Amino acid sequence: MGSPPARLRVALAAIFTAVTGVGSAVALDIELSGYVEPEWRHFPNDGPTPTHEHDFGSIAGEVELALFSPSGNHTVIITPFARWDEHDHERSHADLREAKYQYVNGDWEIVVGIDKVFWGVTEFYHLVDIINQTDNVESADGEQKLGQPMLRVSLSRDWGTLTGFYLPYFRLRQFPDPVTGRPTPGITVRDEKAIFESKDKRFNPDAALRYTQTIDVFDIGLSYFKGTARTPVLDFGPETYDGVSVVPRYDLISQAGIDVQATIGPWLLKFEGTRREQRNKWNTQATGGVEYTLYNFFDTGTDLGIVAEYMYDQRRMDAPHPLNDDIGFGLRWTANDAQSTAVLLGGLYDLETDSTAISLEAERRLVTSFKAQLEVRLQEKAGTGDTLAQALKDEDMVRFRIAYYF
Repeated sequence: MGSPPARLRVALAAIFTAVTGVGSAVALDIELSGYVEPEWRHFPNDGPTPTHEHDFGSIAGEVELALFSPSGNHTVIITPFARWDEHDHERSHADLREAKYQYVNGDWEIVVGIDKVFWGVTEFYHLVDIINQTDNVESADGEQKLGQPMLRVSLSRDWGTLTGFYLPYFRLRQFPDPVTGRPTPGITVRDEKAIFESKDKRFNPDAALRYTQTIDVFDIGLSYFKGTARTPVLDFGPETYDGVSVVPRYDLISQAGIDVQATIGPWLLKFEGTRREQRNKWNTQATGGVEYTLYNFFDTGTDLGIVAEYMYDQRRMDAPHPLNDDIGFGLRWTANDAQSTAVLLGGLYDLETDSTAISLEAERRLVTSFKAQLEVRLQEKAGTGDTLAQALKDEDMVRFRIAYYF
């Protein structure tokens, strides 16, 4: 969309100047953009109860308002997001993805407010990415994140970039409505009964430190986090309508992490590893692999990337996530056309239980302002002893979206 109307520009510029104490209202650069996205999800198999529908319609939207000072030193960005879902009231939600003030001066950068931060290099499991909570009802792949209140200070020099984080407030992980929501494992997660190891609960002062540097072909990240774990442990709770419920428990952790990516011609070599202390026990997690890109595949002008990764968690079946001894394979095809057509085919195989999951993601810009996206997720095989895969074996899903960008 670009710039907002003149009257709105003047009002926003005046507010920006009043808040920051800098800038000229007439020279302030203002940008407004966003999207509106109808969505249809289809679950071909019957749910655990008749209240779990096969088809879900919803609509989502996001708007980004960005205000820049004439000098470029001061920026305010506000990005609200909202979704309405016809059946799942837990998925009908709103969130401030960003609401931040950013100050840049030479080698220094300061951010205050709500923001999203991503760490990591691997494709299937972002092991070191721990600042933001996952928006669990928005997508099943963990890629969508909730906005996180923070104070972030960065210093960039020739020796690298050092960033410190102060995180004063914790965001709970959301789960689908147990009565109508899908995909569902057939249990009730009692979000309102969440247990915290910290006496301060959601106001525990979390902190993190991250160092990044590029050395020759290597992009290196070192991180340390101390605070409340973003991934809950699910403990059995009081009985509900279906006799099964769990309560999310959020432990205090200390975690050191490393992520490295080497770019060698068409090869990408990737690794992420963490060493974590949780409830007086230490555990090690790691994931890594390769991605090889065939440029101008068979002289078609398209590119084909081949991805292979392994995921390991020392806790194995006791880990609060399913990727503890798994192999992931993927094919990423990019058309390099005017419509930005791309397809990603992926598969996960559990080496301990033989469980197999397959996913397909495809996107293409239809016209200048419209983009279509297709997503398919299949639990191809639920191995013996894999309780999560068994619970989700009937939750195959097709998801289709058309977004209008402005």
